[in-house]
Amino acid sequence: MQVIEIKIMVDAKRDAIMREQFRQILWSFTWLLLSSLAFYSYAVEEPGAITVIVKNQTTDRPLPNAQVILKERETSAIQTLQTDLQGRIVVERLDPGLYSIKITKSGFAALYEPSIRVVTRKNTKVEFDLREQAIEVVEVRAQQADTFTSGSSTYLDRESLRSAVGGGADPLLSLDGLPGVASDSEFASFSVRGRGPRDNLLFVDDFPFDKAIHFDATLGEEEDVGGGGRFSIFAPNVINGAEFSPGGWQAAYGGRAGSLLKLEVADGNPSPSASFRYDLAGYEVGYDGPINITDEATMLFSARRLDFGALFETIEELDIGEPVLRDIIFKSVIPINQNNTFEVLLMDTHEKYTRGVEHVSESPNFEDTALQNAEQDSDLYGLTLTTLLGETAVLTNKVYYRKSDKLSSEGEAYPDLVPEGAPASEYPIREDIITISEGETEIGWRSDFEVENQLGMLSVGARITQIELDYSTFLDGEWNRYVYDSDDYRPDPQQKFIVLTPESLNSVTSLKEVNYTGYIEQIFEMGDWDFGTGLRFERDGFADESFISPRFSINWMPSQKVRYFATAGLFHQSPRYLELAANETNNLKTEKITHTSVGFKYFPNANWSLLTEVYYQQLSDLVVDLDRTSGTYANDGDGTSYGADFVLNATIFEGLYASATYSYNDAVVDRKDGFGDVAAEFSREHVATLGLTWEISDRWKLAGRYKYLSGRPDDIFIVHEDVLGPGQPLRYSKEITERNVGRKEGSGSLNVRVDYRRAFGPIDVTAFLDVINVTAASSADDTEFDYRRGIEVVDDSEAEPLIGLRLDYAW
Repeated sequence: MQVIEIKIMVDAKRDAIMREQFRQILWSFTWLLLSSLAFYSYAVEEPGAITVIVKNQTTDRPLPNAQVILKERETSAIQTLQTDLQGRIVVERLDPGLYSIKITKSGFAALYEPSIRVVTRKNTKVEFDLREQAIEVVEVRAQQADTFTSGSSTYLDRESLRSAVGGGADPLLSLDGLPGVASDSEFASFSVRGRGPRDNLLFVDDFPFDKAIHFDATLGEEEDVGGGGRFSIFAPNVINGAEFSPGGWQAAYGGRAGSLLKLEVADGNPSPSASFRYDLAGYEVGYDGPINITDEATMLFSARRLDFGALFETIEELDIGEPVLRDIIFKSVIPINQNNTFEVLLMDTHEKYTRGVEHVSESPNFEDTALQNAEQDSDLYGLTLTTLLGETAVLTNKVYYRKSDKLSSEGEAYPDLVPEGAPASEYPIREDIITISEGETEIGWRSDFEVENQLGMLSVGARITQIELDYSTFLDGEWNRYVYDSDDYRPDPQQKFIVLTPESLNSVTSLKEVNYTGYIEQIFEMGDWDFGTGLRFERDGFADESFISPRFSINWMPSQKVRYFATAGLFHQSPRYLELAANETNNLKTEKITHTSVGFKYFPNANWSLLTEVYYQQLSDLVVDLDRTSGTYANDGDGTSYGADFVLNATIFEGLYASATYSYNDAVVDRKDGFGDVAAEFSREHVATLGLTWEISDRWKLAGRYKYLSGRPDDIFIVHEDVLGPGQPLRYSKEITERNVGRKEGSGSLNVRVDYRRAFGPIDVTAFLDVINVTAASSADDTEFDYRRGIEVVDDSEAEPLIGLRLDYAW
């Protein structure tokens, strides 16, 4: 009873501290807003400008004489203008605030962007891509996902990414609520339609880059190793747009089969501006504007440093450790002449995570005694040359160099072997028990050619990449592990734990392979119908396989109110490098996913849309782990995944937007271990969200999103007591007898965000308060086994207030 009372007192004290810190943050935010109101009479907001560029989405050519209707939100004042021969118009001396823009041109589908912000003294560039369309359709966003992909593909613009509720300081958190996406709203990693976070295909400016999320753990707790990372490498204002597809994309993309996410780094604006952003974890500086190389050359520069260790100390979360990250991103767009444009993209990212014995001492009940060190450098340097050929052809050539070096080590502290209350410096420790090194170098060339022909649109392309891997695993002596599968190797079947040994785990892998890819795709345009047929050829050197992947798509738009679509294709997923390198016997092939989907998108009017898509996937040659003690894997798994996505978007009135999504998924896998079909590891049967965004005025924005997630699959296990025997420390073990049987409990969470913006002379000030999980709802998904007490520990959930302040200066 005394122990329970002490625990209750400690938890109450901790909750009181968190409530007090939340009040302090809230009062700081309120003070900032009230201070701005106090200076209202002295703040004169100088006018800004918008540069509108209109292009043909298919040919990338400028569209002259397109009608631009610009409406100011606050006054309802309307200006009607036309683009010049270069497809652009500059609208100057605009009062700062929110504007809507509608673009129309005969023979093209009209586009409508309801919310574009004009900033004091800044000329903001906005690009619109119009697609030739016989039927007159009013879209609700300025840019749409590729028309020939699945109808569930979604495009998020810059404003949507940087101000999404729950997004905080991370644009990838803004993907929450998209069809098929399941994330816990706390971290940037996400899973789609039952696949895992590492099954997602990521491109940055069409360069492959799978290191876009920091702290993707190689060692540590199971939730960290399987979670796919924590924070993206992108500052909030760096990404201009994100195109997301949960399945059925074109033949130009391959390598992963969970989803496709294409991120576009923003170009510089026509006028120069500098920015400084500060939040509780660190700061960011940036420049956005012209560069004196050619008349229209621009650049964007962003550098940030976030120290979460200092943040955790501030909020009294002393057991987590010290994660520190640094990101530098540079992009320059240099028009050479009317037909050639050169782009440079440089990304330099670094992360370091340390968890020492002092953090172990702060762990409640010593639930986590791991000593960890991890450091990673990831770089991407890319060059792009885009050339307009003839009247409709576009040739794009890209060369890039990518390098990543990661070193991870884990040790253990033994606080239970010293008297209670002993200082952390007296804990027995064993440092660097296991060390894993991961080195990757990739050099690549990508070429894409698109041209209109009599049938519609033809696309062909080629990719050549040389990838070099240097991986190693070093285990410093035998190491007892107390979570294991019943079929994991033990020299004595009666032994109730497993022992990792250097003989079975140590490995050194050095591989160099050249991969080749070619594709061709033809879109047949026949009135209201579009038929897409594509073929992708790949040579995967690491899997030692050559294969052909067909792709098909159908779009039918019989009227302006409805669009029907279907996709089908074969997708291949390359084995993970870490799994290849874990054991020299791991000769892994690619996983194969046969995908089909059908759906429709219904537009009752310009303010409402309803998307429905059902899909079915046949999974084969899935990579499954065989034994924890030796790091062996094989292509033994197969399964199926099917489900449906529903998305409702609505503009209730100008400035008030609502969305609702529901996704159902049933994904099962047979690991060929005698248990038959079981639920896939990352599958969730139900994901539902309800969001509301209210742009109250030019200055205030309020948003909220509620999300429900059904639980992930659960395991059946046996807890064994005193597994080390008499005279040894008391240890429990967890023997997993069946994987992914049943489901953990579902959970719901509510995120709320408030944004405020005001100019003070030449400086534009933006502040936000984003509270993730307002109700502190708990989730049973993330549990860890405490082998000192023999219990499953559920992570406590708390409300997470994120506050940020951004200063922009334009000249």
